[in-house]
Amino acid sequence: MKLSFSSPKMTNQRLVTLAMLAALAIIISKFSITVIPNQLMVSFTFIVNTVIGMVAGPIWGFISLALIDVVDNLSSGQGNFIIWWTLMEAVEGFLYGLFFHGQLLARDEKKDWLKVTLATLVIMTFSTFLVTPFLVQTYFGTPFIAQYLAGRWLKIFEIPLRIFVTMLVLPQLQKIPELKKLVKADK
Repeated sequence: MKLSFSSPKMTNQRLVTLAMLAALAIIISKFSITVIPNQLMVSFTFIVNTVIGMVAGPIWGFISLALIDVVDNLSSGQGNFIIWWTLMEAVEGFLYGLFFHGQLLARDEKKDWLKVTLATLVIMTFSTFLVTPFLVQTYFGTPFIAQYLAGRWLKIFEIPLRIFVTMLVLPQLQKIPELKKLVKADK
């Protein structure tokens, strides 16, 4: 697995693609399913985040997901902007870029399944199982252990779902000529 901190050249096409993906991420996030309020949600935004990581790389992925979080929070009108969630999203963008930048996935390649599994485990361990419960405890007062007793542990079932959906959807998306060109441009 090639882990690289390389940052692709920001062309007009890449910028417009990231802007469209950012808009798509915000729209898809509105269709999240809340299982436990302020604690447990299920969303397919990770697919868009993965594509952003593939196209943008770690540095632009960091910036893109941070901007998406800021715009999403400010446009929601709820007034609950917390910079630490934005930073967590930004680090997720960095991780997506680190694992997926310039990578073309194939369903029949075992190494791709392993790569997606490792990426999913690292990203979900960081954000879903460590940072989010800490932030919920800090800002909403729900103890770390209470979150897991209330159902946060159920997110482990999301891991195979994310792996399967990523390997089902991404190879198909990568057949789009313009997306494939952006992903392969930096190789």
